[in-house]
Amino acid sequence: MIDLLKSGDGAAWLLFGGFWLLLLALAAAETLRPLHAAPVEAKGRLLTNFAMGVIAAALYTLLPLTSVAAAHWADAENFGLLHAVRAPAPASAATTLLAWSLANYGLHRTFHHLPWLWRLHRIHHADTAVDLSTGFRNHPGEVLASALARAGLAAALGLSVPALIAYEAAAFAAAMWSHANLRLPDPADRILRWLLVTPAMHHVHHSAARCETDSNYGELLSVWDRFFGTYRPSDSDSLATVRFGLGASDDEGAASLRRQLLSPLAPAERG
Repeated sequence: MIDLLKSGDGAAWLLFGGFWLLLLALAAAETLRPLHAAPVEAKGRLLTNFAMGVIAAALYTLLPLTSVAAAHWADAENFGLLHAVRAPAPASAATTLLAWSLANYGLHRTFHHLPWLWRLHRIHHADTAVDLSTGFRNHPGEVLASALARAGLAAALGLSVPALIAYEAAAFAAAMWSHANLRLPDPADRILRWLLVTPAMHHVHHSAARCETDSNYGELLSVWDRFFGTYRPSDSDSLATVRFGLGASDDEGAASLRRQLLSPLAPAERG
């Protein structure tokens, strides 16, 4: 979202307000129809999660280059693959949506499988519960590494700026939606996940079981997990008693902002 606000587009500020409304709506929905029972939380968990979100937002405002800014630059300089092949606007927009969805899927998998990147990303998975706040829980190092990779890729591909802005807006909303502790009617969930990532689908990705952690990487679309064989089915009943996190379910260190910020200095074993 910071990426969009920095683009200077007035519509982005309207979207910004819309996202706050969505946040409040999902927070209310979590209490009315939870997907799984929330465990007894370690002291400071919510503060740590939202503090990481504030740090990430601050970093994005200071970054000299973001994916949208990079796409703007590529457009002005006629740089990148889509500009080189002179793709018509509709084809460029469609390619941008698919390519960016695939790129984010691939980047997510990379953060799981390269040990030095997993050191950063595991902070997101260390949360012993999964709800709206988990979506804001990202280590500053991951924010920086991801932003630089995404900016370089956006420029190299010469992505369509309007399509990229639309995708980033949808992805930001999807991140809140997929982390929400929200139970959908099972028939609706099964239909939606043929195209979109639902909360039940994404919460499997936060399971403490390694085989489940390394699945369901999609952030918005579910098609890439199906295509590359990383899709793992689930239902509301199977998630009712699932254990989240990486360590013990009562790991107080997972709720400590200081310990989580220093966590990348610890060994990167997966267990």
